[in-house]
Amino acid sequence: MSLTTETVHAGPVVRIRLRGEMDVDTSGLVHDAVLAALTSDSVRQVVLDLGELAFIDSSGMGTLVACQRAVGVGGGMFNLENLAPFVRRQLFAAGLLGLLGGIDDGPADAAS
Repeated sequence: MSLTTETVHAGPVVRIRLRGEMDVDTSGLVHDAVLAALTSDSVRQVVLDLGELAFIDSSGMGTLVACQRAVGVGGGMFNLENLAPFVRRQLFAAGLLGLLGGIDDGPADAAS
């Protein structure tokens, strides 16, 4: 299975919806989408919607950490929302659920 990303800009918030599987072959797409979102000076928050992410491996988890760091360098906020059960379990087992912060099962609040 492949991975697709859908990016929606809403003022200072960029929401990126992931569909498919995030693994060694596809995690670069997510990193590229986050970096592309950060090219606008008006972006203050990047939200990844993982509701339709069916699979994530260790390279995908490493990419999420790299994305969080990239957003944080500019003082922005990085959030995950709508975690699919498998993805939530994987992040919890890897000890990343708390590290990635702002994680809940509903829509993330937009920061002003």
